[in-house]
Amino acid sequence: MRALRVRAPKSWAGDPNPEALAPITRLTEHPGIWGFGTSTARNRFENRVAEKQKVFQADNDLPVHLKGGATDNILYRLTMGLCLGGTVYSLYCLGWASFPHNK
Repeated sequence: MRALRVRAPKSWAGDPNPEALAPITRLTEHPGIWGFGTSTARNRFENRVAEKQKVFQADNDLPVHLKGGATDNILYRLTMGLCLGGTVYSLYCLGWASFPHNK
């Protein structure tokens, strides 16, 4: 590829400065900068979109957030437990703060 050249601003006398012309190369021309790990990362993963579409579009009377299997079920129950525990704790703190305390 052709290198681009940038012209420096004119000197105080109005003459262009020919020594200030510097070649600029594109970063994509340097494989040492951009070539690390790109080919192996593409080849390591398979395209499994069609398989996932079959699983999530199946008519098995499950909500979409549980169609992923046991892991989704565990994450759902953990999330609901944390939400319920946080709600109970916030109501406890609200009740504790709403009554006067003896010093």
